Amino acid sequence: MEREEFLNRLVTDLNYTASVTQQLISRPKALREVLQDDRVRKRVLEDPVFFAVLMCNDKWLVNAPDHQKLLRDTHPRQVAVCGRGWGKSLVFSRKNLWLIYTKPKIESLIISSTQRQSMIMFDYCYFTVQSNPLMRDMIQRPGTTRTTIRLKSSLGGRLVALPCSPNKLRGFHPDWVFCDEASIIPSDMITSEIIPMLTKPNSHFVMSGTPKSFDHIFHRAFLERKRYSIHHYPSYTSSLVSKEQLAEWQQDMTKEEWAREVEAQWIEIANVFFPIDLIITCLDPELGDPDSSNRFLHELEGIQPKQLKGTFYAGLDMGKQIDHSVLAVIQKTNNKRRLVYKYQFPLGTPYPSVIAHVTKANQIFQFSKLYIDKTGVGDAIVDEIKEIGFQDTEGIFLTDRWKEGIFTYLKLLMEQKRLSILPDDTQLITQINEQRYEYLKPKTAQERIHLKFYHPPKRHDDQLFALALACYASKEEETKATLKRAY
Repeated sequence: MEREEFLNRLVTDLNYTASVTQQLISRPKALREVLQDDRVRKRVLEDPVFFAVLMCNDKWLVNAPDHQKLLRDTHPRQVAVCGRGWGKSLVFSRKNLWLIYTKPKIESLIISSTQRQSMIMFDYCYFTVQSNPLMRDMIQRPGTTRTTIRLKSSLGGRLVALPCSPNKLRGFHPDWVFCDEASIIPSDMITSEIIPMLTKPNSHFVMSGTPKSFDHIFHRAFLERKRYSIHHYPSYTSSLVSKEQLAEWQQDMTKEEWAREVEAQWIEIANVFFPIDLIITCLDPELGDPDSSNRFLHELEGIQPKQLKGTFYAGLDMGKQIDHSVLAVIQKTNNKRRLVYKYQFPLGTPYPSVIAHVTKANQIFQFSKLYIDKTGVGDAIVDEIKEIGFQDTEGIFLTDRWKEGIFTYLKLLMEQKRLSILPDDTQLITQINEQRYEYLKPKTAQERIHLKFYHPPKRHDDQLFALALACYASKEEETKATLKRAY
């Protein structure tokens, strides 16, 4: 094929572009020569879809009109509400690469609830650059790290992945901000910290994620179609989600979870004891900041007890074959509780191994009190733990009334904003939100009405109970009433 015909087809036929992109990427000199053509260069600069197919080898984009629409959107305020697996993070990674590789001196930020969450979109960018020799050659070193892509001075752009901790956000004045999984970033953090960063003319702000809280800037923006460009895509509209995957999700998910996670709908769930709006107020970005002294600790190894502050309380929910055993540890400082460590044991873990892990955790945190669910085999576990020196250990039979007591106390802490949990701990957040209740029938008209708790079929609440037990262990002892003589 003649050069002129090749270049014409390249810029006019996206299917043809997709068919030759792998060859061009593997031959950097040939790709550089192609990019020197005015028609190709103009198309790359103007069309992020063409850029993604040519430079990122995204063949799948050719037959993905909704993804193309989102990628091409340049509205200054955007909201993308997408179902699980739809591909929003992948699409926005391509938009970020297009921006920094085609717009000189652009600074773009990916911000999420934790560094770990923001790295999901960033890693799409980082590993795509690494797989394209021509793009890789344009990286500035030193200056590029595992959280930053900085380009050489000819372009001078920069892409940075950040947690939404105020001390990490200060000093940036970006051209673009992408809030990934915006629904689990505290709403006031977005309105008071992130949006005020956008001081440059023509700055852009993008929020994306699955729907959760109603009382959140993400939901309010979704309803403001005059101010925001709105994109709303269920999972099943994406070619990236297979029919087999959808069938598996439908089998495993509750109706409410399907509506939220797959159809991307904001929904109210009946008889939920812990509403999602309440849970969202407990999400603390500081727990996801690896430099914070109050950070969540993912591993026991490497924790230095002398670096820990406050007092620590633990809850152990026992399981084995059907349900998991879970240990939760909370830190109490200034009457506020933070969930700083949580470990879910694999199904079938022998009880001696559970006891050994709890003992190791106690050596590090030095629990002021440990509460254990002694329903079933837990009673024997309590005795064994006490025998090896845990003096401040108490076992609880989780009857309906005990469940009501510990859940009511947990809800009180949440309502008083005295509980913090990791924002991207989706398993725990789901278990808290799925806990349902119903009223128990009283024996007399005067009897106090009690609650019965349950979770949807095929779901679990082990992490929730471990957290609730740990919080209840931290409960201040009630001051005992005393009678005084009146004379």
